[in-house]
Amino acid sequence: MTVTAFAYAKINLFLDIESRRDDGYHNILSFMQRISLKDTLEVSAEPSDTKSIEISCSDKTIPCDEKNLAYKAANIYPITAKITIDIEKNIPSSAGLAGGSADAAAVLVALNEICENKLSTSELCALGAKLGADVPFCITGGACLVEGIGDILTATKPMPYLPIVVAKKGEGMSTPAAYRALDEKHSDFVGYIPRKDLLERLTSADETISATKYCESLFNVFEDVVEPKRTNVTLIKEIMKSCEAAGAMMSGSGTSVFGIFDSETAAAASVEALRRQGVDAHLCYPHK
Repeated sequence: MTVTAFAYAKINLFLDIESRRDDGYHNILSFMQRISLKDTLEVSAEPSDTKSIEISCSDKTIPCDEKNLAYKAANIYPITAKITIDIEKNIPSSAGLAGGSADAAAVLVALNEICENKLSTSELCALGAKLGADVPFCITGGACLVEGIGDILTATKPMPYLPIVVAKKGEGMSTPAAYRALDEKHSDFVGYIPRKDLLERLTSADETISATKYCESLFNVFEDVVEPKRTNVTLIKEIMKSCEAAGAMMSGSGTSVFGIFDSETAAAASVEALRRQGVDAHLCYPHK
């Protein structure tokens, strides 16, 4: 049986740190929004006495072995079968958009459909959490307040339905390296106070709020340590703002940037301007 599954990207409209844990991880505070930018996966499972997994991907820079999160998802799902996965990649990798996590989530959901939904959503999320902090969100989607190490999800009001441009150019940023830089800058977050006031404004914003007013509350604690080392982040922001973006900010630990616009015309113009500078850019919208 073959199932077509869609893996949707996410953006962080807000991302801050509540504390550094004794185990070296961080308790985060984030507002994640699923967006319409997506990968398309064809997942098939054929009866077999042994389990085997084969992956192909349109992006030849993506590993198609056990390093791939989609492979790990297929491996962890309780099924004995010959599994094949074909990934049509559109989400930029190493970008803070949860592309790998979204693919893993899509594989779990597809295999569960093939198995006639033998696992509940909460059970799928528990499996996904073993693969990465973003996977449970990618399974549930929508808009969520995300806490803990990414494992505590609370559904919240989505962002206003506005055009979004997502763009990336050049190398990504190692998430562990970004966290190390944050720890150094903020003294391991001892006495640190997260910007919960901005988060409250975002999650309580009315659908009729203007893009400009909404973007006043965007926040990403990683920008201060990542942007100076990845100058393409600044370049993308400048191009977006020159095309009348109401706001532009890095997603996750980078190095993609998203811009929010009042009109699709302005957003489309931004995509064209970015592509002229060799930037991988996509026009999309919030997605449920």
